[in-house]
Amino acid sequence: MHALVAAIALSLAPVHGTVLAGTTGGDAVVRIDAAVGVAPETTRRFHLVPPANVPGGTQIDAYLDRSTQPWTLRSATVAGPFAPGEPDPAHVIPLELGSTLPAIELVNERGELVRLDRAFVGKTTLVTFVFTRCPDRTLCPAISGKFAYMQARLDPKRFALVEITLDPPYDSPPVLRRYGRQYGANPAMWSLLTGKGSTIQHALNAFRISSLRVSTANFLHDDKLYIVGPDGRVAYVVETGDWDPDGVLAEARAVSGLASSPWERFKLSLVANVVAMCGGSQFAGIVFLELALFGVITAIVTGCLWLVARVLWGKKSAG
Repeated sequence: MHALVAAIALSLAPVHGTVLAGTTGGDAVVRIDAAVGVAPETTRRFHLVPPANVPGGTQIDAYLDRSTQPWTLRSATVAGPFAPGEPDPAHVIPLELGSTLPAIELVNERGELVRLDRAFVGKTTLVTFVFTRCPDRTLCPAISGKFAYMQARLDPKRFALVEITLDPPYDSPPVLRRYGRQYGANPAMWSLLTGKGSTIQHALNAFRISSLRVSTANFLHDDKLYIVGPDGRVAYVVETGDWDPDGVLAEARAVSGLASSPWERFKLSLVANVVAMCGGSQFAGIVFLELALFGVITAIVTGCLWLVARVLWGKKSAG
């Protein structure tokens, strides 16, 4: 932990590798996997900080620091390769309303360490998961587009936007930085986070995100949005990625203690309750809500016309 604090100003990149020759004097020969935009797959002697006794053949996750000679692997931990899948509640307590964010360390698009449970306290924070290679413009790119819409309408002194990658082997800090530029992400408000594969797996478990790899560059995954209050506790969960940004804006403002649209909040809440009835699609939920409202209005209008007709018919009969 002390080594990580000392490294906080460094530009770090999470990597996965295999120790080929055990540690000697704090150094080890490690073959690391490629970190896109940072380093190719390479085998060399690395300095381990803090020093660790890691036998040959051990797979590890670590933070790569290229500012030293030899390069340094910081906070190395024994871990297998990243493997997405169903969330495993046996390894972590899932987040619920009122829960604090998990105490995990991630790396932002600038290569800086971010402690998730501390970095955004004092701000209302919106947290979701994406991956930069997502081929479907209606999914991750649409979510990032909605973040861009909200960024322009929220005060960075009171709000934070956070996207965590589902694809840490590819989404290195430079990749996330390039992705953020596509959407005009302001680093003062909008953080794009990656991490060691083992840490991302922990995050997926905590946030109850299922992720299934369907190809080397594509995932099927849950879309959830967490609204976290300034006290660092989960205040609202949107269970689908098809959310209306105006409704989320209204809810986020309310969580922050600001005036917001009661109608937008009501609509967001009501639609969320019918999402499960519509196959998990918030768009379908909105259509369902609009059809229901249309039905109610039609029934009211029909009832009024019937009463008017009855009164007129009564007068005609009396005459």
